Amino acid sequence: MVCDTVVYHPSVSRLIRFLDSTAGREKVLRLLQYLSRFLAFQQSSVLAKYLQGQFTVVRKILRFLKPLNHLQAASKFYDNKLSGDALVRLCNVIKNLAYAGYLTFDQVNLLRMLRVVPVTDFTGKKAPLWSNWCWFFGLLSGLVMDLRKIQLSQTKIVALVSEEGKGEKFEQDKLLAKSYEERSTATRRLLWDSIDSFIVLNNLNFLHNQEGYIALAGVATSLLGLQDLWKAA
Repeated sequence: MVCDTVVYHPSVSRLIRFLDSTAGREKVLRLLQYLSRFLAFQQSSVLAKYLQGQFTVVRKILRFLKPLNHLQAASKFYDNKLSGDALVRLCNVIKNLAYAGYLTFDQVNLLRMLRVVPVTDFTGKKAPLWSNWCWFFGLLSGLVMDLRKIQLSQTKIVALVSEEGKGEKFEQDKLLAKSYEERSTATRRLLWDSIDSFIVLNNLNFLHNQEGYIALAGVATSLLGLQDLWKAA
């Protein structure tokens, strides 16, 4: 009876749904990868460095062919010309195309790590560099989109507050709550993209921070990603 209570508990069912998804497993591995990276820096641990490499490879395997997801998403945003803000739509198209490029070059990194392709100037240097540049442009378009969404939400809030008492209170309160939620979501995403930008700018050698800070940034964004996936599970 106690066993049934545990097995069929809603939280356990939610955890099973979460871990049953590829995205959920990939985000858990990302968290472990950056935690290992932090421990490798803090303690000069050979084991942590080894685990970091293993988690990295498995993550890349789980993301195999994921560029197709982003290409399809970019196509849908491009075709959907009648709804939403034009700048947000454009940023979504650029972001998904950039992430498709990022993940495509990352597959070359995976094939090199698995020794399917030899280490050459392209596979060893150019592919990792171009992968990071694509990630950076994806994040940059994401930051512009986040700021635009915050601006749009704030405009709605100001308009609704100024019209308070002129219409049906329940409907106004509902729209106001939705606008506050949209602004909060966009602000959270802005923070997320900013932290990831810190990581990629270090990868591209525009910044030269210690490994420990980069690892902690990765831990932070991994937790944000896990939180979103857990809510959706």
